[in-house]
Amino acid sequence: MNWNVAIAAGGGASLDFLEIAVIAYAIARSGYQREAIAGCAAGISSVAIAAVALGSNIQLVPLHWLQLITGAVLLWFGWGWTKKAVVRQATGRRAGWLADDPLEAEAIALEAAPQGFSTANFIVMAKSAALEAFEVAVIAVTLGIASSAWGEVLGAVGVACVGSIVVVAALHAYLAKVPDVLIKLGTGIVLLALGTFWLGEGSGWEWPGDWAVVGLICLYGLVSAFAAFWLGRKMENSAV
Repeated sequence: MNWNVAIAAGGGASLDFLEIAVIAYAIARSGYQREAIAGCAAGISSVAIAAVALGSNIQLVPLHWLQLITGAVLLWFGWGWTKKAVVRQATGRRAGWLADDPLEAEAIALEAAPQGFSTANFIVMAKSAALEAFEVAVIAVTLGIASSAWGEVLGAVGVACVGSIVVVAALHAYLAKVPDVLIKLGTGIVLLALGTFWLGEGSGWEWPGDWAVVGLICLYGLVSAFAAFWLGRKMENSAV
């Protein structure tokens, strides 16, 4: 069992699927249940089909190029997530999808009163689902190809998808208490570590072993903790 890959895939997918589920819940609560369900299905399935096609074609690329591409992609996502999480941790802000009105927080405007099936609201939901699912697909495909641990990747993504639906349906009133910043920070750090590892592999760097990923996680974790502490102190001093 490749736990590093499973945690990276599951952690990344969980946050994106949670965002999809919260937006769908908000749209359904506004009176557009059919549009929310159909939009989710259309957005996620279209990205899944494209990901399968991409996954089969990308295997023709030489291994070291795949490792370089994977490393670059994971570093990109990992840096973005870690940076946002560090800033939110220092400022005490939460993710937009945890706001009281997630549609307003995401700048989503629905069509007025429901009259039959609303094509406009279906498109809004499908677009939101596709954007989030695309991020999941990129991470899943690159992780699966670089590690060959497709079972762990697909299993983790599947668990994340089902789990997000259950969490939102059962615990929506308590989502504000979820430590989303720490979850995003941890996932970002894991992606940074794996990205660095595979970028080194593709560049011909000889790592002492797969356990080097653990060392990279610890290193990025310490740097992130220091950055959050330093930024928090800097903002406190500026406010004085």
